[in-house]
Amino acid sequence: MLICLGLAMGTLLLYSPAINFNFVNYDDVDYILNNYHIKAGLNWREFGWFFVPGYASNWHPVTWMSHALDCQFYRLNPAGHHATSVLLHALNAALLFLVLHRMTGALWRCAMVAALFAWHPLHVESVAWVSERKDVLSCLFMILTVWAYLRYAQEFKIQNSKFKILYALALLFFALGLMSKPMLVTLPFVLLLLDWWPLQRLQFSSNDRRSDNWRLALEKIPFFLLSGVSCFLTIYAQNRGGAIQPLTSDPILSRLANALAAYCQYLGKVFYPGNLSVIYMLDKNLPVWKPLAAGLLLAAITIAAVRLRKTRPYFLLGWLWFLGTLVPVIGLLQVGGQGIADRYTYIPSIGLFIVLCWGVNDFRAACRCRPAMAGALAWAVLGICAALTSRQLQFWANTEVLFRHAAEVSPGNCIAHATLAGYYANGGQLDKSRAECDESIRLDATYAPAYEFLGVVFMRQGKLDEAAGNVQKALQIAPKQPYLHLLMGQVLFAQNLPERAAAQFKAMLDFDSGNSSAHCWLGKCLASQGKLEEACAEFDEAARQDPSYAEAHYELAVALSMRRKAAEAVAHYRMALRFSPDDPRALNNLAWILASNPRPEIRDGAEAVRLAGRACQITHDSEPLFLGTLAAAYAETGRFDEAVATAQRAHDVAMELAQNAHNAAEAKSANALAARNLELLAIYRSRQPFHEK
Repeated sequence: MLICLGLAMGTLLLYSPAINFNFVNYDDVDYILNNYHIKAGLNWREFGWFFVPGYASNWHPVTWMSHALDCQFYRLNPAGHHATSVLLHALNAALLFLVLHRMTGALWRCAMVAALFAWHPLHVESVAWVSERKDVLSCLFMILTVWAYLRYAQEFKIQNSKFKILYALALLFFALGLMSKPMLVTLPFVLLLLDWWPLQRLQFSSNDRRSDNWRLALEKIPFFLLSGVSCFLTIYAQNRGGAIQPLTSDPILSRLANALAAYCQYLGKVFYPGNLSVIYMLDKNLPVWKPLAAGLLLAAITIAAVRLRKTRPYFLLGWLWFLGTLVPVIGLLQVGGQGIADRYTYIPSIGLFIVLCWGVNDFRAACRCRPAMAGALAWAVLGICAALTSRQLQFWANTEVLFRHAAEVSPGNCIAHATLAGYYANGGQLDKSRAECDESIRLDATYAPAYEFLGVVFMRQGKLDEAAGNVQKALQIAPKQPYLHLLMGQVLFAQNLPERAAAQFKAMLDFDSGNSSAHCWLGKCLASQGKLEEACAEFDEAARQDPSYAEAHYELAVALSMRRKAAEAVAHYRMALRFSPDDPRALNNLAWILASNPRPEIRDGAEAVRLAGRACQITHDSEPLFLGTLAAAYAETGRFDEAVATAQRAHDVAMELAQNAHNAAEAKSANALAARNLELLAIYRSRQPFHEK
């Protein structure tokens, strides 16, 4: 228990800086920040969505539930989300030690394996990246599956009645693990390996054990069936999201070559974790000698492990654990543009740690080395790992630091530059964003997100034709990316093409019918065409899907006002201000209704003054429309002198805007507003408030 406590506390202390980190603009945006299903928290209304394959090219319902539960407690405070991942990693380390010790009885070797697992720098990505919750979560259920299976094997041996319950528990944990991350599909093979060593249930030396061996194989069939279902759902989800690369772009021989090289890269990074990066680009021009050399090395190690299977069984177990658990992510089914990823070693590295710790122990025994020297060496290795982990952890502080480091570590990384472009665009640094987009396109002219973010830059600069061209280019490259339809619809709407924009938003909703943003934008398109009833239905659906979506409430209130449903409009303006209290549009519109509505039960002059005054304060008295509303509010409360002065100010500001207008349309609008304020000014001078008819 002291070792468990030390592992957990050491891990929590080492990863404690992550609590201060932010979300990153890579997957976190799609997984959490823009995912209305997750932001709604864990509730029955969204429960069915967790099991729908395809969103973000994934199927991992338990992981979605985990993120939703975090949002339930922490909302969008990244500290809570990071804390959950760190706690799960610490729990995994302690449980891994307990399960290994129960299987082997080797106290200090098991402790060393668990410590290497907990403090190795390769695992920073799985813990510090909120979107990789699936790694720590799936590993937790993998360890619990092995624990339940181990207990099952022990109880079956003595024919205790509990073995059936433990077998069912192992299946349940395995299913939960697959629903956290489908990388566990090869776990049934790991269970067969554990049957061989250290459980010694699977043996080949005696003919009398053949029937037992067949029984061991048969008892894995339910596990393999679950793996098959997971594979089908995952491939369907990734294909639906357009993540799977076709064989035409990456032939099978090229994939085999890259897989062999990737195995050696992973092997090297476990023992020499230098120049780690969140993204390693796939090398499509791999020299022939690299896969050949890698294949020879892997074959040599495998042959050595097989030959030592009787005297050093841990070698074959750990090596096959490493090789087998990497199969789903080794690149034979190429997903995305990355070649390898640090996060993929989270579970496979356990096998190598077993080989290392048991091998060093055998070497120590053969050399008759004192335990104190071996202990000092172990602490030195763990100290180096902890120092490297602490250093690597700092790169995850925010998006800019992380991807700037990635671009430096791997020159030619178009993904890193495109992600930086998105980060700068969100922060309003449009010149920096465009430079990163240009660099990403220079490195790879077929990478869709670079064109997507370039379209965002042009749209925010008001260059709508250029924006439309770049987003269209991104859609040609990645037609199955639904968010490109959302962006294209926004560009078309800005170009005053509501019908074409509506088609894009409907394409988004065909993929994700619960997307609040798409419903809201579709409602704007319908409202601009005068289809107010249909628009209200879309705004209402957007607000239902995401009750905290202030823009949906605002647009619904505007549409309801146009339909002369003032009471309902007031309710939704209040909802909009609840979630966006400093939105000057909502403040002004609500104030206008409270000041000028013909129904006295709706009017509230005092609150109208407060709301309109806040809108004018936010805009520094530069908006004549808001000043006009404040004047109407003053008149409603009987403060006619202030109403006259404010209406005069509204007229003067409108005239200034007309004189400085950039085009005829702006000048016409400002002049009309000035004339309207003159009409209201006359009413206030007669000591009368203005009420709409």
